[in-house]
Amino acid sequence: MNNKCGGLLLGALLLVSGLLATPALAQTQNQDRADDVVIRARGGLDAPVMDLESCVAQALRTNDALQAERLRMEELDGQMDQALSTGLPTLDLVGNWRRSRNPAMALDETFAGGGGGLAPPAGSPDWFNQWIMGFGSFLPAVEDIPAQSYLSASLNLNWKINPMKTGGAVGAARLGIQRQELNERAVEHATTQQVMVAYWSIIRAAQQVEAVRAQLVNQTELLDIIRLQYDLGLVTRLDTLQAAVALANTKPRLEVAQAELRNAGAHLNTLMGVEPGNPLAVVNDSRLELQPLRDDVALTLAQQRPQLQAAETFTDILRRNRRAQKSENMPYLSLAGSYGYIGKKFDSVFDDGHDNWSVAASVTVPLFDGMLNRGLVAQTEAQIRRTETELQGQRRQAQVEVLDLLANLRLARGLLDAVTLNLENAEEVLEESLLMLELGKTRYLDVLVAEANRTEARSNVIAAHHEVLTLTAGLKRALGYSPLTQLQDIPNLVAEVSR
Repeated sequence: MNNKCGGLLLGALLLVSGLLATPALAQTQNQDRADDVVIRARGGLDAPVMDLESCVAQALRTNDALQAERLRMEELDGQMDQALSTGLPTLDLVGNWRRSRNPAMALDETFAGGGGGLAPPAGSPDWFNQWIMGFGSFLPAVEDIPAQSYLSASLNLNWKINPMKTGGAVGAARLGIQRQELNERAVEHATTQQVMVAYWSIIRAAQQVEAVRAQLVNQTELLDIIRLQYDLGLVTRLDTLQAAVALANTKPRLEVAQAELRNAGAHLNTLMGVEPGNPLAVVNDSRLELQPLRDDVALTLAQQRPQLQAAETFTDILRRNRRAQKSENMPYLSLAGSYGYIGKKFDSVFDDGHDNWSVAASVTVPLFDGMLNRGLVAQTEAQIRRTETELQGQRRQAQVEVLDLLANLRLARGLLDAVTLNLENAEEVLEESLLMLELGKTRYLDVLVAEANRTEARSNVIAAHHEVLTLTAGLKRALGYSPLTQLQDIPNLVAEVSR
């Protein structure tokens, strides 16, 4: 009779616990199906839904750091104009007013100055001397010379022709633009990687939220089972209190996980160049690329990344600058021309006969500049050698980075396989523990341990999945490709698998 009553009580317990667990489990399954499509990081149901490609495209258009890098191109356009100016003439329109008094001519006896009359040449006959002296002086006395005012307007042309200098400056400016384009591409790749990591961080945070929610559902179910067993006298009050405390300790973790989800959304908004608090929803898409990779191809591709190409271009720029500096010691041709008018009053400046002009050409052969230019050339040559040495180091460092990424990626892939298998085992253990608890064949503490193990295993899977994604994106950037590029689209990188 007692066995029969015990069986009836156990059957009733299983029925009630099943009824209590069904709504919660159904709610979890519905929530998972909804979140398999869209994750709402910030805002409500009206938040715009964006996939990974649209987030990257938005960031490439409006990211603040990328926009600042693109504005550097306008600076280089200005430098190109400056370089071109070294081979072009200058043209100036000059207007001048001058008032002055200069009695120098009247003070010089060579011109019969000083009021002494027009002096005849030495040794002249007396009759000639008397005849000349009768004319008096062509120059007035010093005190009688008045101040004079003049107005002039002229168009002045100056042209320094040094082809070697112009060619070096223009070549350096053109290479500077190419270097900036490479730097801009590198920043685009880095920005793309940051956006992708932020996007996947939202997915990881949402998965953590769902993991905590699932844990709350299971612990609520456990608490209901323990209470029923307590009512039937199968467990002690201490077991009921432990189940309630475990449930209460888990609830704050849900708030923390939800805050991390909102923060991840704010970070992605910032990378896309919009306000952090804007509504945002993303498509739950975090597919992995698990193809085997070739180390030798990866090391070769690492030498083609935009940063290294930009550093190599900078060396070429220094060589062009050295050429321009050496041209300062070369002969060069100068042309100058001027055409204008002069007068004493505004209304007479442009009268007939008041025009004046001049044309001049000169060849300059620099001989000695105090060793200034020699020092500049020596400094540039030393800078070229230093830059080449730094570039060699950067190439080696790029290869080290690629090797580290390949090793860490393989490790992360293996770890993901291991923690995925461990999660399957943990879920099986938890399921059996719950069944044993309902049958009264195990203690609550054993179930609690199984629940903690399952929670940790699920967190490990989420973290390992995210790690594989971020390392894959970082490897593509390190190889000089956009992180959006598929591994199979990078030439010869994916190793063929023998069948």
